[in-house]
Amino acid sequence: MTASSNMMARAEFLAQLQEMLQTDAALTEDTALMEMEEWDSLAFMILIAFFDKHFGKRVTFDDLKNCTTPADLITLAAGAIA
Repeated sequence: MTASSNMMARAEFLAQLQEMLQTDAALTEDTALMEMEEWDSLAFMILIAFFDKHFGKRVTFDDLKNCTTPADLITLAAGAIA
């Protein structure tokens, strides 16, 4: 699937991110990822696969390390999340 054919809502992305990180904490676009113990290399691997599968976009560990909030991840999705 290409990004253009698979637009995802921000709320849906945040819910899926919460599930991927396996956290009970409600996530907002401003949540500080670095303060979460779940924000680790396993989360990066899961997100790399998620971005590839859902958005057809390749992201790297460095891309993810530069993200400090879910809003940064939304920006990284390059228009695939509305």
